Amino acid sequence: MTSMGIRGGYALRWLVVAAVVAGAGCKRQAPVREPVVRALCFSELPSDMKVISPAVWKPETLFQLLINGYDPSTGRVSQPPTDCMGTPILFQDPAPGDCTEIAPAGTPLPLQPLTVEEMVVTEMRLDLKLVWAIVRRFSNGEALGPVALVEATPRGLAVRALGTLKAMPKSARLRLERIGGVEVLLVDGERCWGEDEKKMCQRTVRLMPLRGNRFVAETLSGPDGKCMQAANIALSRTATQSLPSRWMRKYEYTSALTVAPEGIRVAEQITAKDSDPKQPSSPPRVYRKAQDERLIQVGQGGMKVDRPSVWTQLVEPGATELLP
Repeated sequence: MTSMGIRGGYALRWLVVAAVVAGAGCKRQAPVREPVVRALCFSELPSDMKVISPAVWKPETLFQLLINGYDPSTGRVSQPPTDCMGTPILFQDPAPGDCTEIAPAGTPLPLQPLTVEEMVVTEMRLDLKLVWAIVRRFSNGEALGPVALVEATPRGLAVRALGTLKAMPKSARLRLERIGGVEVLLVDGERCWGEDEKKMCQRTVRLMPLRGNRFVAETLSGPDGKCMQAANIALSRTATQSLPSRWMRKYEYTSALTVAPEGIRVAEQITAKDSDPKQPSSPPRVYRKAQDERLIQVGQGGMKVDRPSVWTQLVEPGATELLP
């Protein structure tokens, strides 16, 4: 073979090697398709209905999506109520002795047919909403039912996250906030009782972190790792106490929440005033006043709060909180 032929053979080999290497390089640069997130529950839409149509979010449609055994003709649900994954619709409150502070539990009321009043929807996008379907109410004003992050897709409604929520339903508002790298559901609502001049209202905020694709009911742990309280923050509280002098002491508490990526700051204030029932026209005397700030942090290991509430620190034994 001539030298020209040898050089030509080597050149051919190098061309083949270069082509293989180039092909391998192209392979590595090929785009990778993201995995499809499967829906926890799914409900197909009629073929002629558009995703942005308001009819997609009708209460009857959402009840059927989230609650097993819902009958749209009667509004009733089968017992015991279960969500769309077959999970019982239950909420585990801390038992007496589990936490430093335990709120009085309400008595469950009989199940009633579901109406528009039992559906709470908050829009995040045109095709994505937070939905709370109330199944049961309680004597203390709380309500219970599945809560879900629902997306409208070209094929139908898809449940992306699901849990069971227990909160105050009146004028309820739902929102998702990212705190400590974790998505947290915040639900603020109120309960009212009494009539006319004696009417009272109390607003609270329930916190539920999103763990995977589940909204989870967790408690707030103190610096020692023990449960301090349920993740339910009261924005107002009132209590009264009879004093040995036969005067009345009234405790009035308020708080405000500020949400930031590093945590939730709770600014608290409490005032204790004494008054003489025999002289109702006389202004009450300020006995004590205090304010403080708490920090709630959320992590992969749970939710923590740095200190107890000024309510538990300053309200004296023997005082009675005003509740429905």
